[in-house]
Amino acid sequence: MNFGARLKAFLAAHWVYNRFLPVAVAVWLVTLFALGQFLPLHGVAAAALLVFAFWSDGSRKFGRILFPFLLFVIVYDSMRWYADFIRAPEIHTRPPYDFDKTLFGIREGGEVLTPNEWTQRHTVAFLDFVCGLAYTPLFFVGETVAILIALYFQGRQRWAERFVWVFVWANFLGYTLYYWYPAAPPWYVANHGFLVDLSVRANAAGALRFDKLVGAPLMEGFYGHSADVFGAIPSLHIVYPFIATVYSWRMPRVRWLALGYWLLVCFSAVYLNHHYLLDIFIGLGIALTSMWAARALFGPAQFEAEKPAAAAPVAAQSAAA
Repeated sequence: MNFGARLKAFLAAHWVYNRFLPVAVAVWLVTLFALGQFLPLHGVAAAALLVFAFWSDGSRKFGRILFPFLLFVIVYDSMRWYADFIRAPEIHTRPPYDFDKTLFGIREGGEVLTPNEWTQRHTVAFLDFVCGLAYTPLFFVGETVAILIALYFQGRQRWAERFVWVFVWANFLGYTLYYWYPAAPPWYVANHGFLVDLSVRANAAGALRFDKLVGAPLMEGFYGHSADVFGAIPSLHIVYPFIATVYSWRMPRVRWLALGYWLLVCFSAVYLNHHYLLDIFIGLGIALTSMWAARALFGPAQFEAEKPAAAAPVAAQSAAA
């Protein structure tokens, strides 16, 4: 297809592709430049949005599962500009700690420890590596992307669209809770006690043991530069693989691997001192709420592959002379 044909098909496409997306991308880029926050990665994301919207009907179809995911990335990136202005004034450091200590406390040496405190006293190099690897963005976000691509190429477009929108809604609900109920992670209490200190920088906590094993500051580079120290509740780390497990459950080759990975991430969140068990339970509630809302608003999604449109009937051959 030449450029003229692509342009004609683009102009005839839904207004979301040929009007809304170009304008939204332009506004986003202008805003980034005005704030002095533009990065090359932003240019790559903008180009991806426009190329998928323009290239073909097939790319626009794939874009329907890509665009929500990029929206999630844009919102996450933008929170660093306004987080301090929308966060509730009271930051909770003790209640999550007391919850875990009261309901799940482990007695050792005459004292009661939270599961986080106990695991920090009983670390194992093998678990440091496995949990650290499971906690890298390559896996807990990459799993979602991989399953979305697999569903798309299996022809399960609507199931993939439902999956990605539930993923995005769960993130937005989680971000809302971050600022409505700001809470300190367990590493903060371990290092700084229960007093609130807004000058404290993010910390990779137990994930630094993974960095030490591999000899590179991978986790420090990612978690050490988090924009929000007091965003422990809910644990979105466990939300992603849980939703991925649910939406891949009808894929026999994937389901048990996805379930095992989710359970490993739940354990890793505690073992690496990033989350309390309370954070995990609330994260699970966020995931279930997002799936319930999608079903209530739009009805059940069909997993079956969509059938391609029937081919046009072949013209009858002319009679032989």
